Amino acid sequence: MLGKFAKLSFIFLTVLYFTTTPLIAKEPSNEKTVEQARKTVQMLDDLYKTFIVLITQEYVKDPSVVPAATLSKKVFEAMEKKGWHKVRLLDATGKPFNQDNSPKGEFENAAIEAIKSGKSYFERVEEINGTNYLRAATIVPVVMEGCTICHKNKKVGDILGALSYSVPLKE
Repeated sequence: MLGKFAKLSFIFLTVLYFTTTPLIAKEPSNEKTVEQARKTVQMLDDLYKTFIVLITQEYVKDPSVVPAATLSKKVFEAMEKKGWHKVRLLDATGKPFNQDNSPKGEFENAAIEAIKSGKSYFERVEEINGTNYLRAATIVPVVMEGCTICHKNKKVGDILGALSYSVPLKE
């Protein structure tokens, strides 16, 4: 079983490696650079969420497999270590399985409030340690019955949380 997930992870990371490029602009906050970062977030969001769904589908078949959130967070950490971007899984239920998933800081708290109020996307450009970033958060709902194996008392369509992205806008 591990071989199947190793292959899936390899394909996922290969696609991510070849489709993610640094964003370059003379003015880090110009609209063209921000729009490029938005497209990067959209691509990453599609990629990560597809990966999570694929893992969940396998998890339903074999509960001994690592849950999607746990495996995804390992992929998020690997991407950050390589300097690509930062992404975090955020809880919106108020009862996270893992306290590390609680929103941290003003941006993540505002993003969760926006998502809980019905928005599917929230963003800001922020300067962090002298570098501008597109900070974006996208909704993570229950998308299939398999999600309810871990998320008891939830149904398809319920909000679980968000993915919080920090994509550098490099000069």
